[in-house]
Amino acid sequence: MVFILASASKARSRLLDQVDIKHKVMISDVDENQFSIKDIKDLVQALSLAKSQSVVSKISNNFECGLYDSKYFAVLGCDSLFQFNNEIFGKPSNPDEAAERLFRMSGKSGILHTGHSIVYTSNSKNSNEFCLNISKTVVSTKINFSRFTDLEVKQYVKTNEPMKCAGGFTLEGKGAVFIDSIEGCYSNVIGLSLPWLRSFFNQSKNNF
Repeated sequence: MVFILASASKARSRLLDQVDIKHKVMISDVDENQFSIKDIKDLVQALSLAKSQSVVSKISNNFECGLYDSKYFAVLGCDSLFQFNNEIFGKPSNPDEAAERLFRMSGKSGILHTGHSIVYTSNSKNSNEFCLNISKTVVSTKINFSRFTDLEVKQYVKTNEPMKCAGGFTLEGKGAVFIDSIEGCYSNVIGLSLPWLRSFFNQSKNNF
């Protein structure tokens, strides 16, 4: 079984390494701007599935070219967005937007939603064939921010870290100093829920 991460996120790849999940990385061709779903949970779920399915198409072509010696694989797609005051925050488009968001979030709370979708193969009733299966969910974590000064925000934005993350902050990086507490899955804020992934493997252990 080949496990593939459909993401260029180094943070997600490090999480898989952390729990000794051997994996390959294949970046999807999904244009996120083409999605106009208003509900944030539906949006991250749709994006994560689209990313998985995009990579599955690439893998199918690679099988035909003989690049893989196994027809069994699992592709994990993820997408994260931050919800604050009923607004949806992806990655900031520029430093000014990153700073403006952080000023607003000081001393307040928001929710980080991550859509997870795994498309994987398993044996069908006919042992000579295999079928595609989908396992998906959205994991949400509440983030409570401490109060921070204008100077702290400006210095943080200068590091360029906020530009790389949904919401404009990281839990595992310099932005950790702004987070007072979280309610829910820790690794979900970094990029994917390891407890959910563990549950998936336990439920699908006959396929791996």
